[in-house]
Amino acid sequence: MRSKFAWTLLALGALSALGHAQRYNFNIGAGPGFPMGEASDFANTSYNIVAGGGRNLNSHLKLTGEFMFHGLPLKQSVANELGVSQVKGRLYSVTANLLWGAPLTNKIGGYVIGGGGWYRRSLEAQNTVLQAGSVCEPAWLWWDIECTNGIFPKNVTVGSRSSDAGGFNIGGGFTFRVGTTSTNIYAEVRYHKAFTANIDTTVLPLTFGLRW
Repeated sequence: MRSKFAWTLLALGALSALGHAQRYNFNIGAGPGFPMGEASDFANTSYNIVAGGGRNLNSHLKLTGEFMFHGLPLKQSVANELGVSQVKGRLYSVTANLLWGAPLTNKIGGYVIGGGGWYRRSLEAQNTVLQAGSVCEPAWLWWDIECTNGIFPKNVTVGSRSSDAGGFNIGGGFTFRVGTTSTNIYAEVRYHKAFTANIDTTVLPLTFGLRW
């Protein structure tokens, strides 16, 4: 066990030294994710995964590009209301961000981060045919399905649907330096808002991971 721990610290130190020498930064993390606003009417709490990297502009300012995956599992009550099964929901994003940070103590630092980019909300369900003239429940807007005066104007087959949109994020966190390396454990909360079709998709991921 001690040997594995030592090798892990050695690997982290090597990555940190490489990132410093090349003036690049990297991060990877995961944690719980919380739907916000109208998205919370449809989706349950899930999880998020994020990974990124970029350029150190100076000792305080970093440019970083990130990929994020955030689960959006449909609430069972909504699935029952719509009569759909095998439902899955996800949010993906690729963003460019600026991070400004500063040391608070010898080991602890704080930072703010924000930026924008591309978001995709994806929903999957077992194929279901919605008949023209039947009532269009508000939750169907989550699927980006056309409703006119509260009814379906034509037959619609529900299956896999996605909505691509621009969006932005803003947040902040704390870093905790690992030993004498420049690798840091971080804890972060970030607000993401994507202007997806019919209903904006807003999430609040809480992330724990490594920055080096």
